[in-house]
This record gives sequence, C-alpha cells and structure tokens, in this order.
Amino acid sequence: MSNMDEDCESVLGEVDVSPQLATAAKTLEVIWDDDKIERYIDNEGKRQWKCLWCGRSFQHWNATKALLHVTKQTGGDVRKCSCNSIDRIHQQAYQLLLNKQTTKKNSQQLVRESKKQSSDEYIAGAGQAYSATQRKKTTPPNISASSTPSPGISGSQKQMTLTFGLETPNSTQQNSEITRYHQTKLGDHSDPQSESQLTMAIADLIHSCGLPFSLAIHHKFQRVLTLAKVASTKYVPPGRNKVAGELLDLNYQIYKKKMIENVVKDANVYGLTFFGDGATVKKLPLINILVSSVYLPVGCLAIVDCSGHLQADGKKDAAYISELFIPHITELETAVPSCTDLVIFDGASNVQKAGLLLEAKFPHLSVIHGAEHVISLFYSDVFHLREFKLLKTTNRLIYRYFGSGAMHSPYAIFSKHTKDHNSGRSIGLIRASDTRMGGHVISMLRTLRLKDSLISTISSASFLQGKFKIDKKIIDLLKLDTTWEYMAKFVRAVFPMLIVLRLADQKDPVMDKLYFYVRRMDKTLEISKVLLDELAECSLGQSWRFLNSISDDGVSFNDQDSVNSSHDHSDSSTDDSDNSTISASLGQKVVNIWKKRREKLVSDFAIAGWLLSPIPDVFEDSSSNMDGEHRLAVDRLLKKMMGAGLADDSDELASIMNTFWFEYEQFKSKSGPFDRAYIWNPNNQDLILGTRSHLWHKTNSYFHTKVFGKFACRVCSKIVGMGSAERNWSAVKHLKTEKRAHLSPEAVQKQATIFGASCMADAALERLKAQSLTSEPYKFWDEKDFDSQFDLFAAKEPIKKPPRFLKCYFEDWEQEHVKKKDDVSEAKFLHKYGGLEFQDIDNGRLLKIDDTEMWFTRKKWCVSAVPVDGEAEPWWLGSECPLYDCLAMYYSKHPEKNVKVVLRKNQATDGPFLVNVSHETEKEQTTSPKKTSPKKRKHLSPNKIRKMPPAPKRLNTSDDLSPCGGCGAQVGPVHKCDKCGCHMHPFCGRTIGEEGYGSSVRCKECDSKSSVS
Repeated sequence: MSNMDEDCESVLGEVDVSPQLATAAKTLEVIWDDDKIERYIDNEGKRQWKCLWCGRSFQHWNATKALLHVTKQTGGDVRKCSCNSIDRIHQQAYQLLLNKQTTKKNSQQLVRESKKQSSDEYIAGAGQAYSATQRKKTTPPNISASSTPSPGISGSQKQMTLTFGLETPNSTQQNSEITRYHQTKLGDHSDPQSESQLTMAIADLIHSCGLPFSLAIHHKFQRVLTLAKVASTKYVPPGRNKVAGELLDLNYQIYKKKMIENVVKDANVYGLTFFGDGATVKKLPLINILVSSVYLPVGCLAIVDCSGHLQADGKKDAAYISELFIPHITELETAVPSCTDLVIFDGASNVQKAGLLLEAKFPHLSVIHGAEHVISLFYSDVFHLREFKLLKTTNRLIYRYFGSGAMHSPYAIFSKHTKDHNSGRSIGLIRASDTRMGGHVISMLRTLRLKDSLISTISSASFLQGKFKIDKKIIDLLKLDTTWEYMAKFVRAVFPMLIVLRLADQKDPVMDKLYFYVRRMDKTLEISKVLLDELAECSLGQSWRFLNSISDDGVSFNDQDSVNSSHDHSDSSTDDSDNSTISASLGQKVVNIWKKRREKLVSDFAIAGWLLSPIPDVFEDSSSNMDGEHRLAVDRLLKKMMGAGLADDSDELASIMNTFWFEYEQFKSKSGPFDRAYIWNPNNQDLILGTRSHLWHKTNSYFHTKVFGKFACRVCSKIVGMGSAERNWSAVKHLKTEKRAHLSPEAVQKQATIFGASCMADAALERLKAQSLTSEPYKFWDEKDFDSQFDLFAAKEPIKKPPRFLKCYFEDWEQEHVKKKDDVSEAKFLHKYGGLEFQDIDNGRLLKIDDTEMWFTRKKWCVSAVPVDGEAEPWWLGSECPLYDCLAMYYSKHPEKNVKVVLRKNQATDGPFLVNVSHETEKEQTTSPKKTSPKKRKHLSPNKIRKMPPAPKRLNTSDDLSPCGGCGAQVGPVHKCDKCGCHMHPFCGRTIGEEGYGSSVRCKECDSKSSVS
C-alpha cells in the first residue's frame, strides 16, 4: 500500500465521512472550486495560489499540491497547512475530494501497469522474432575459446584464452593456457535479446502512436537513447503535467534566450525587421509577432490571442495592432538603439495604418508591403478575367475528377498511369486554392507535366468502359491539342511572376534583387502580350463555351481553418473598371493589372537595394538605368535611417548626404577603397551565392567608408516578404490539432517557438552544407530561360509553315462528288474547306467552316459554317456559290492567316474585292509554289510550335542548349539532373526538393538506378 493510501486511512480514522455526513458536506470537483483556495497571477506574470486558511502563497497552479496542503498530507512536496481551525464541512469536502482523486489515481496506475505488462509481453515475443531474423555470429575457424576461470579469479576478470591453429603442437603445449586479465566495463557484456527487444520497442512506439518513421533516425531521439544508457535504473520519466508545465517553460526560456542573443548579434550593423500576420486557428483570433535578423531569419516573439480584447468590445484596429508591436520593438531597441529598420505587413488597411503609427513612434523605420502578397493580389486580379477564369475552372475540374480522390475509380486509374509514365512513382495533381499564393499557376504547371498520364487515362479501356459521372465535354476538351497549348501559353505568360513570388517567400536577404526582378517583369509582360492576345481568340471557340455555365463555387476546395490574414483586405479585388481597361486587349489588361500592383513592390528600400547591389547582373543594370527618381528615393531613405533626428538644413545631414553620394560614385566606378580586383572576382563566394550582398559590404565597404558601407549593410540585409509569418501558422496548426484544440495560446506560442527554432536550425545546417558545395554563380532568369521550359517554345529556329493554297472556285472534281453521299466525298470537301474563315458580305458576321463534319441536304453537300456567337448554318457549294467571293475577300484583307488564294484569270473582273488578290494560275501554283508574298506573317497553327523572339544574351551564364535527358529535345541549363548533370525539362523527370526555377530534376534513368539501389 502506498504512503498516500496510508495517509488517507489515517485521516479517515479521524474524520467521520459517513454517507449521511457526506451528503451534507459540500461537493468539490477540483480544489480550485473551494472558497478558501485562491488562484491569481502576480505582477511578474507568474501563476500563484494562496491558502486563505493559513495565508501562505505558493508558486504554480498545482491542484494536487493544493489538496495535499489543506488535508495536511505528507509526501506531496508541499508544506502542510498550519491552520487548526478548519471547520468540519470543509474537512469533509477535502477528504471526499482526496478519496476521489486517490481512487482515480489507483485506477490509472492499474491501467498503466496493465498496459505496461501487455507491452512487455509483446516486446518480449517481438524481440525473439526479430532476433530470429538476424544472422547468428559463428566462431572463426582454427580459433578455440576457453573461458574457464582459474582458482581465485572471478569470471568477470579473466579474458578468453585464444589458441591459434597455425602453431605447432610443441608450441601449443608450451604456450597453452596463456591467460590475460582486464577490468571489464558495464557495456562490454550486451544481451542480444535485449537489443532486439529495444529495436522492436522503438518500432512499436512509432507504429502504435502514429509517429513519423523518420523519428527513428532523428538526432534528438538518438540523444535520448544515448542519455538513457547512463541513467540510473531508478530514473522516472517526467509526467504529462510536468512536460506541459515547468519543463515547457524552462525549455522555452532557453530557446528564447538563445533567440534574442542571435537577434541582437550585429544588430547595430545590419538592423532588424519586424513582421506579423493574423489568422483564425480553431476558432481563435490570433496575431503573431516575428523578428528577422542576419543570424536568425525568423524568431517568434509572441502569438497573441485577441479573444479577450474582442470580448471587451475592442476591435482589431490599427491602434491595437501597433500596441502589440511597440513593447517588443522598444525592448530590442533598448538593447541596441535604433536597430529597427523595417516593418513588413500585408495589404490590409488596418495593418498598413498600424505601420504608419509605428513610423510615428519610431521615425527611423519604414513600412512596406509583403512582396508575396502583392504577387498574390496580381494573380487574383488576373483570374477575374474571363479567359483565365475558364482555365481555372478547367484545371479545377481536372483535379476534382482525377486528383481529389472523391471519384475513386478515375483516381485509381489515373494513379496507375502516372506510375507508368514516371518510373513507378505516383505523382498526383495539386489542389489549387484561391487562398494560396500563385496556387492556380503552380497547379497548372503540374497538370501540364502530367498531360501524357491524363491522355492515357481517358483513352484507356478501363476508363472508357466505366460509367463515370464526368461531363463528356470535359473529356473532349482534354483530347484537343489546343487545350494544352492554351494552358501552356498562359503559364508561359505569367510564369515569371512565380520567380518573384519565390524570391519574396525566401528567408534570405534579397532586397537588392527585388527591383531588378520587377524591371525584368515589365519587359517580360510586354513580350507576353502577343501570347495573351492569342489566348483571347482561342477562348472564343465553341469547345470552351460550356465552361461559362459552370459555377466556380462548384469546384472550389476550401480548408476548414483559415490560415490567411484575418485583417480587412481592402485592396484584394480588381478595381480597374475604366473604359480603357474594358476595351483593351487581353494582353494589355494583364499589363494594366501588373502596373497597378507593381507600385507596392517599388519601395524606397527596393530601389536603394538595387543601386547598392554588388552582384554583377544587378550592378550593371543599375549603373545603366539609374535616373533622378531613383536618387530621390535613396535620399528619402538615407535621411530617415541616418538623419531622422537632424534638421533638414543642418550641416550634419548635408555632410551625411554628400559623403554618401561621393562614396557611391567610388563604388560604381570601382575606385578609391573599391579599387581592389579581388573583391570583384567572379569566384568571390559572396557574389556567387547571390544572397550575401550584405556580407560583401560588411567586408569591403563598412570599414572603408564613413556612410556608404553602413547604409548598404542595413539595406541589403533585409528580407522582402513575410512568408515566414504564414509558415508560422502551419507550425501552430501542426501543434493545435483537433485532439489538442484546447491547447492554450501561451502553450502554443512556447511550443511553436521551440518547434520552429528546431526546424530552422536543421534547415540552416542543410542550407550551409548546400552553399558550401555551390560553385556556380547565381542564375538570373530571362526570356530564353522561360522559353526553354516548355516544348511549345523550345525550338531554336521558328518553324516556317508552308501557306495553305485555296482554289477559290468550284473545281471539276467537286461537280462529280457534290451529290455523292459517301465518306470519300465528305473527306475531300473537308480537306479543301475545313477550318477556313470568312466574313458574310451581307451582314459582316465572321464564320468558320467546321473541319469535322459536313451537311448533306437537298441531295448535295454543304459546308457547316459556325459563327462566333450562334448556331451552325449550311452554305451550299456550286459554281454560282457566294462562298468563294466571301473567302477571296476575307483572305485578301488578312494575309497573316497564311492562306494563299488561287483564282482563274476570268475571276479578276468579277468584283472590286478581287483587286488586291494575288492572281496566279493553277500552273503557277503547281510549278512555283515558293513565290509567296514576303510580307505574310507566320500562321500560328494549334499543332505547331511558336518560338518567341530571342532574348539578349545573359551575363555570366551559358546559353548553350543540350538535349533533354527525358525527351531528347533541346533545352537550356535552368534545370539539371542532380545525378548525371544533363539538362532537363521540369516535366520530363522528378523534381528534387522544392519546385521552381533552377530546381534539380532527376532524369528517369538516374531515378530508376537510385530506386533499384
């Protein structure tokens, strides 16, 4: 019987707890319900409780200790209550609660013992089964072992006697029984059965508790096993309350102390960046406050629960949000004065206004928009356009039918075909969500990669024989080459924004490259306007019209919990509704949307970083394109950061400004302190990696200049986005699951800080390892790089399609076949007229002749002419048919259609519309077909590849094309196989690591070899 049970019996002997008295006594569920026990939080934020009987206070809210205190029990590591005047009613209530808890504890102990016994029995049997699978060690030949101890020598002190068979019998007799002694260690004699049981115990722990398999090799789990070897047999693991209480507090304090040390390290040189975001997790309104420095990319300072503020009729307005940040900024600036340079928020009106309040409180800091949120708003505006909304709906339908798993059979068939097309590895479609930044474009990239798998799926016998509730029009749409060309052109046109999005989402300091990429974006969109205008025409086709009737809400997939900003996004919708935008072409509309959003990216910080970057590409771009507006932006930022407390006309401020620009000219001309060849060497590691401009300035300008180096270190060391704030919510959701929904915000903050810091530390080590192996310079994308990613644009030379010759009159063979209702006649007419366009002379309507079917009416063939917004209508064929006049007039006005009209000589006088038509006889058409007009432009056929104009040659990069390791087509060096180094398309292999520009793509041959090994 335990001591607690004995104590309970002693108290029971003193206090009458008969049923009658127990009924009359007060009932307590927990000791905190008692009116004589008071819980409170002191001025230092520590939890305390007080016994009103004796007046003594204790730390930590421990209900068990409080109960043992008032019942005057021993062994609870708490002092007994000294009061002798506790009334009988309270004594009975305390005793009943103690009995209840004792019974509960004994029951729990019994359950634990039963579980332990069951687990021991299982591990014993599993250990034996595991040992049986291991190969037993055999004694080496010609070696005999003797372990008989000599008299007076213990067996543990005597070493085995080894007799080698190579010795002669005499030598064996002379040297036999040579014994050696040594002091053994505790670990020298291991039990193989125990090792097998330990192995199975680890496996059973992971399997039965649903833990990740990688836990077995995690370095922290290995540390637990190492420490367990030297622990005493009396060691008792900590309980749940201890782990969630004092141990969590202690571990959090250790991590936070280390975090603050890393944050303030060199903060006077590089400065700090604050950022935060709001979210609703498990119905709790939360706001996180994070800080970034050179040595700590992300540090979580607080996760604030706004419930109490809102319950007190408060609002999450700008004043409240700014008040949350001010204490943390003040605390760090007390340690390092004026160390805060930048605050990053999303575009919500309340947080942007909170930023202005912070600027008023701390005049030396600046507030900018998170770059990834600006790009997200750009994509959101683009997908409001009808043409792109159709693509979004199509891609979502593809995911719903083949990728979501909601339709079991199509998903299973598609999974089988993805394995067949990807060396046995199943690659699934990506679910796109409006709340995820760039999610639809990323999803379309994956859909394009799995095009062959989708085509194989819808063409397979299993799919064709199945009766699935899938709209046949969607299947027909997927079979068209124009559908995939449409999607590929769209992705090509907006793909560069994904590069900017990834740049903003990085935790590396890349402020010096943001404006450089924005300038590249301007040039890219101007070139992409041609592609986008072609998409507008393609989306008017009959095969796309039915998508307009499909509600977008019917194919949306929303998460249960929002991890997006819970602020008021006042600028999250398209507001360009002026007449110029409505009447503009599709390409111009996208350019207008980009111009609207780019203003939030072009901050004074971004311009200053562009001018101060030592990276060769950025350095040359800023040297060639700097203007007066850029200098004014630098003046504003320099005055704010280094002269906030100086008068505008003060000599000190003038000296700072003049000194900076003098030193800046030395930097650009590579003179003075920058006239050292080795600092500009292409093999300089700070220039190769492309994310260490601040370290370059610290080494080469900080100690050699008065103002320039200090300003450059502050500017170039800043991140450009707040993606880490979004990822922080992922860590919170990982911890605050359905089963842990009642986890307090304080516990979530502490564990999220520890969890995030541990993950970042591991990632930082992997990143440093990868950087140490990097010898190639940082790669900047250009138009040629994007063209090389898609087969649609990968050809080296533009493919010249020969013109289509149309004999624009009723031929002799047509007279023979026009009344024959057979497949041969229909095929001959479709070959001549199918796909041609013309304009009705009477009403000006544009019609297109169907290239799949004809009409046979009134005993003769008619072409099926389809208007843009109407039903098909028949046009008869004959020598007096007006169709020929319409065709001749249309193609005389549209030479870019690449259709060459061939006329008879007597047709030149048939009408004024033939004046500008080229007159060629049938003989000229057959003998000299190469005599074409040099002004005709290449026709963009859906089944041909269009090559964009070649981009200027990139600096410090190789523009050589090599065969793709997957399909064999020529491709640039943007993606390479991480094994053999061959150039790859991103959709011809398996992406290693995070998808995006420059990621490694393993070829199928290397992938199959690695899977076999």
